[in-house]
Amino acid sequence: MASKPHLVTITGATGHIGSVLTRRLLEGGIRVRVIGRDAAKLSALTALGAEPRSGDVQDGPFMSEAFRGADAVFAMIPPFYAASDVAAAFRAVAASLAGALASAKVPRVVALNGITPDVKTDPIAALHEFDRLLRRLPDVSVLSLRPAFFMENLLPAMHGIKRTGIMSSAHRADLATPMVATRDIAAAAAEALRRADFTGYVSRELLGAKDYTFREATAVLGASVGKPELPYVQCSYQEFRGNFVRAGMSDSAADFHVELARVFNEVPTGVARSAANSTATNLEAFAREVFAPAFLAR
Repeated sequence: MASKPHLVTITGATGHIGSVLTRRLLEGGIRVRVIGRDAAKLSALTALGAEPRSGDVQDGPFMSEAFRGADAVFAMIPPFYAASDVAAAFRAVAASLAGALASAKVPRVVALNGITPDVKTDPIAALHEFDRLLRRLPDVSVLSLRPAFFMENLLPAMHGIKRTGIMSSAHRADLATPMVATRDIAAAAAEALRRADFTGYVSRELLGAKDYTFREATAVLGASVGKPELPYVQCSYQEFRGNFVRAGMSDSAADFHVELARVFNEVPTGVARSAANSTATNLEAFAREVFAPAFLAR
């Protein structure tokens, strides 16, 4: 086993994954540097002992300095809900991160990617640009984490449930899909960063505890909030897009989410479940411990 890293830099540190990852590493005695756009949002992690760096992930010189001296980096491309061109934003951040990793001579990277099929058209194609750039970096060992559908992506459904009494999405009702809790992604990243024993380029899928159809997921979420008969209604892509626009996303970001749903419905991931890629948290636990408290608090 390689020696424990002395310093890990984390991008997206205030998000679902980054915040849990930061806490896990700090609890393990590892020095952590956290990056975020908003210095105020980093304060909770700073209070725990993390070193804050606030800035724009598209700023190459800033990122190079934030990565400098790190034994490892957790790297991810944040969501761009307000971007006028989501694909261009993905590519700009991918280039910034890859360039900074090379400039700072970071020896190891745990990168957050996904199991979205690598289709040839934007905006989905742009999602894979970061992984392609990482594969080309010389003298850098990369672990590419490829999680399935985030359970946390189900949280916004609570608004529609409260308003209309149904759960609705453009995803097929009967298509079984792996669903993973972000805390399990953070746990996998923390373990990899603590062990620091991966070399070359390695990818690892994270599929959660089991597969669920959206109809089954609706029943699980409904039961957790006292609505065991909660129905799932598959809406049109146009209706789905409108939900994101009304939530304040740009037209480009709304189109991106529609295309994600379309690819989800039509293109198999080709990833088979195994003990190695299954993680601990099932949807029942997520519903009980995360979804229900959030639903009942509103």
